[in-house]
Amino acid sequence: MIHLDPIDLKIIEELQKDGKQSIKQLSQKINLSITPTHERIKKIEASGIIEKYVAIVNPELLGKNLIVYCQVTLVQHEDNAFKKFEDYVNSISKILEVSYIAGSFDILLKIILKDMNEYQNFVLKEMSQLEIISNIQSSFVIKQIKNDTLISVI
Repeated sequence: MIHLDPIDLKIIEELQKDGKQSIKQLSQKINLSITPTHERIKKIEASGIIEKYVAIVNPELLGKNLIVYCQVTLVQHEDNAFKKFEDYVNSISKILEVSYIAGSFDILLKIILKDMNEYQNFVLKEMSQLEIISNIQSSFVIKQIKNDTLISVI
């Protein structure tokens, strides 16, 4: 693991808040000159701590008004079933998150869609056709209270 000093942590924190800010702006916030700031960013990126820079969009303004959490149970708990499911979910852009879960189901999916009709078509015409799935239970987000990407490091 890479050693991170307080300045590195501040850089990570600031880039999580605004990854589009200039190195000059960032260097002023952390009270360090531009060149050392840039070198530290490159070191942090090379370490893999910063995986990528993205734009966070408002899904509702793009017509994506339904967030669904699907709890999926697989028929078998074998490597080939997990691999087949992983290949499937990685090919579907409306599936935002996939996590293996310990508990009463195997996998938790976070899916974003236009509306309930799109969800119904997705479940009935796509997911239900996978013979490796034994059960799908869904919960629909009524109101999102917090949706943050910032991981506190300071």
